[in-house]
Amino acid sequence: MKILGIERDDSACNFYRILMPLDNVLKQNLADVAIIHQRDVAMDRSIKLALEADVIVFQRPANEEWLQFIKTCRKYGKHIVADYDDDPFNTSPLNPFYQYIGTEPVEYTWADGTKEMLWSEDMVSGDGNKIFNIERNIAFRDMFRLNFKKADMVTCTTSILQNEFLKITPNVSVLPNVIDPTFWPTLPEFPKREVRIGWQGGWSHYEDLYEIVPVIKNVLEKHDNVKFVYFGDQRFRHLFKGCDQNKIEWQDWVHHETYPYKMTLLNLDIGICPLANNSFNWTKSAIKWMEYSMLGCATVAANIEPYAPAIKSGETGFLVSDNSEWEMALDALIENGWQRRLMAKRAFADVMENHNIQTKAKLWVEAYDAMLRPKEVTV
Repeated sequence: MKILGIERDDSACNFYRILMPLDNVLKQNLADVAIIHQRDVAMDRSIKLALEADVIVFQRPANEEWLQFIKTCRKYGKHIVADYDDDPFNTSPLNPFYQYIGTEPVEYTWADGTKEMLWSEDMVSGDGNKIFNIERNIAFRDMFRLNFKKADMVTCTTSILQNEFLKITPNVSVLPNVIDPTFWPTLPEFPKREVRIGWQGGWSHYEDLYEIVPVIKNVLEKHDNVKFVYFGDQRFRHLFKGCDQNKIEWQDWVHHETYPYKMTLLNLDIGICPLANNSFNWTKSAIKWMEYSMLGCATVAANIEPYAPAIKSGETGFLVSDNSEWEMALDALIENGWQRRLMAKRAFADVMENHNIQTKAKLWVEAYDAMLRPKEVTV
């Protein structure tokens, strides 16, 4: 089998869904693999590789250019796999992506009862263009669906997300997010006097962070030896303005190639995975827990999909359902270093055994092979 992967950007999604799995398929001699960047698709070498490939794989096709590319490849008998790792049709209004995918105005009620108009077609930019354009967003969603319909197979990260895509196309396979141990450096633990609790994430996690702020504030007030390490989008700093700033460490985002080194150098003891309990988050994967586990951290995570099926609560992490449980779990790990280290050790072993690309790469080849096999015709 010859596989051509198309790299769209330098994001973590592209790494976990295209580069890392296909690289390991090649390393294990499971298939012939070539990878090109989308900016080079029209080059002679890329066209040659596409014509030679049995399977062409890329992530998040969402516009007319990708649709025409899919149609052209299929005209030449190529099998197209479109991958997606989120639900593009069911986004929380607190997620900035709602601006481009939402189809209803939203008046939001905050926890204190305050109401705010988050999204309205009356919102315009300085040059007079609509910020939130429902007609445009409906067309965008329709283009998503059309791209998925035209692909020979859609791959995604979880069975819940698979059920969403099955509403669009009948051929959907689950290829889970997994870890490549070689991506994570082994560095000695640096001496420290505090217990370091870390969170990392991008601009889509406002709602998740909003719910955890009171917990972080209380934990920092109760424990003199704790520091909260925030690694991610700095626009959310104001959420923690009521916390002791001397006990918070702000770390800026980095390029994905340096990400594992940055994460390792943060020298965390505990990693937290807060998630608001909504249908968009249910379709996510437990990749944050896997990453924390590779760092030797104990994890406290929201007791919902995707963490509930992955974490054995009390053994490979703590699953918590409300703020009081969040505080109890963090207090226990802060006060008991032995329990913290044992939990981290068990989580690392679990990830290495059950969520490791070195044993899971065959799943990609098996899914593509099933797609290529002629379908049995029943009479």
